[in-house]
Amino acid sequence: MDKIKRFFKYDFFIFLLDIIAVNASYFLSLVLRFSLGWRMDPLIDKYLETVIYFAPFYTVICIIVFFIFRLYGGMWRYAGIGDVNRILIANLITIVIHIIATVLFFQRMPISYYFMGAAMQLVSIGAIRFSYRLAVLEKRQITKTNAINALVIGTKENGSQTIKLLSMGVKYRPVAVIDCDNKDAGKLMNGIPVYSREEFESVIVKDKIKAIFLADINIDIEFRKSVIKYSKEHQIQFSDYTAFFSYKGDVDSFVDVISTQTSHSLDEKKSIPFSPPDISDAEINEVVEAMRSGWITTGPRVKLLERRLAAYIETGKTDYDTERDSSKWSNRLVCLYSATAAEELNLRILGVGEGDEVIVPAYSYTASASAAVHCGAMVKFVDIQKDGDNVTHMPEMDYEALEKAITNKTKAIITVDLGGIICDYDRVFEIVERKKNLFTPKESDGKPLGDLSSRIQKSIGRIAVVADGAHSLGASRVFRGEKKYCGAIADFTSFSFHAVKNFTTAEGGASTWTTKEGVDNAEIYHMYQLLSLHGQSKDALAKTKVGSWEYDIVGPWYKCNMTDITAAIGLRQLDRYSGLLDRRVEIIKRYDEACDKLGISHLVHHTDNMDSSNHLYLIRIPDITDVKRNEIITKLAEQGVSTNVHYKPMPMMSAYKDLGWDIKDFPNAYDYYRNLITLPLHTKLTDDDVKYITDNLARVIG
Repeated sequence: MDKIKRFFKYDFFIFLLDIIAVNASYFLSLVLRFSLGWRMDPLIDKYLETVIYFAPFYTVICIIVFFIFRLYGGMWRYAGIGDVNRILIANLITIVIHIIATVLFFQRMPISYYFMGAAMQLVSIGAIRFSYRLAVLEKRQITKTNAINALVIGTKENGSQTIKLLSMGVKYRPVAVIDCDNKDAGKLMNGIPVYSREEFESVIVKDKIKAIFLADINIDIEFRKSVIKYSKEHQIQFSDYTAFFSYKGDVDSFVDVISTQTSHSLDEKKSIPFSPPDISDAEINEVVEAMRSGWITTGPRVKLLERRLAAYIETGKTDYDTERDSSKWSNRLVCLYSATAAEELNLRILGVGEGDEVIVPAYSYTASASAAVHCGAMVKFVDIQKDGDNVTHMPEMDYEALEKAITNKTKAIITVDLGGIICDYDRVFEIVERKKNLFTPKESDGKPLGDLSSRIQKSIGRIAVVADGAHSLGASRVFRGEKKYCGAIADFTSFSFHAVKNFTTAEGGASTWTTKEGVDNAEIYHMYQLLSLHGQSKDALAKTKVGSWEYDIVGPWYKCNMTDITAAIGLRQLDRYSGLLDRRVEIIKRYDEACDKLGISHLVHHTDNMDSSNHLYLIRIPDITDVKRNEIITKLAEQGVSTNVHYKPMPMMSAYKDLGWDIKDFPNAYDYYRNLITLPLHTKLTDDDVKYITDNLARVIG
């Protein structure tokens, strides 16, 4: 639509003149060929019919060729030598076509007709464009009486292009050029004098410069600093044109975009990492104290962190005093070495194993599925909703597809609260309740784990809902009419405390669960301890009691316990966590505003019934492919902005391809992935960093 508007605004008149020119050229050549003074040779009648009948076909051919060779476009108002070459080649092609077509399909015309017609067509097509250039130049000069004097820094192609672009508008008048390499000083560029970099300040004073436009992408950092400093001190507008040479819109709008989006150019190029951990002196000091205490493996700090996290999940308070009633908060959550370990132990305590099916959204990280594979179960992927949830845009599971995927072998559904946005658990629980007739609980095998798993399955009485809450500590949603925090909704939930998460222990994770009727929380907690410590019946802390060295190995299980060193980080992170989440909200508001202006789809982290933990900021650029998306990521990286993609759908990964999955069966997941970019979202970002990111995003996309 924009291209059509631009055509009628700038090129329609040229288009009409071209139609007249190509027909008039050959008609006049025929008239000249058979002109005998003041009368016409009767032989003209023999050829006139050919010219008349061939004219419509030739007109269409010329217009198509002219379009192919870009003889229509706003830049014709400043045609140059490259444009002359395109005029020449396009006309030669149409001339050859004219000769061949008339000979093959009509009749051979006189040679002089071909030569004169070709010459007149070439001259007239070129004249139309260069006349238009002169007319526009004259118009611009008349309207530039109040224009701002501008200095362009940079020669060669970029400098020349910048001069053209500024000249096409009416706001700026380029009057001087600075050559950073001092090779072209003393010469003219597009009729404008070129000066050396040493003459920078004198030129600004002499020519009363009020705007500077940087066009040299290879400018050395010291000279750039001096230009920026001078611009600030003397209140001269500074704009960076180096990223905008592919712009095709209206020129005055182009300048407006430059003016509003390059204010950060007065600062140095930044280097913005994607997700560094936010570690303060409080965390460092606590780790030092843990190391000095002599207790660095699973110990008192781990137990304290477990109680405080359990209270946070229920109350939403990070400063809740759990030690006034420690028994209330004990045995409610277990800290582990990673979220992946937490997710696998969740499934093992549920009794998921060989012959069982676990349903997982195709759009997630591998940990959501690999835990089920570790347990020997079969993973069944389901697609996401088209373009994600219609409110939050989170790549949420297609619940109709979920319901269809359930069979009598389904033992668990993994829900993924991606980016910190909580799924529609009301919908998920409605589905598993409707399908409970297909569920058969596992019978006890007489062993501790098998017996506990059987009792848990019977207590639930349906397919278990297991939340992958790796991103979602602190997120909440109205569930069954009541506000619930992530960890207090699903039957079992896993959290990640990895270095890139909102809340970190460097490496770490946790499992929690909702209370099961007839099953004691302490029994569940104890089984997690066994599974995470080689099946050893006593942990190191329990064995420190007098005479309590002896222990048993209940099962040949795993080693994935959290240490007091990492728990020390977590304790102080939790003290600061509310503030960290609030800062993320501030950043998201700025991102939302920028993306809405650019027409970019993004996650909606807060609604009337849901508050996210604000972990990831996913955006989707309209109408691009994954190749173009990758180019945008590269361009942002060149400007120092690190981005990511969350995630490449699992059916695209070799491990899951080997299990028989094909991304073609998950079109919504692929469509969501192909144009997605994740912007940096972390509490080390300053407001200026956020502006730098959004400004560069606008540049690259523009």
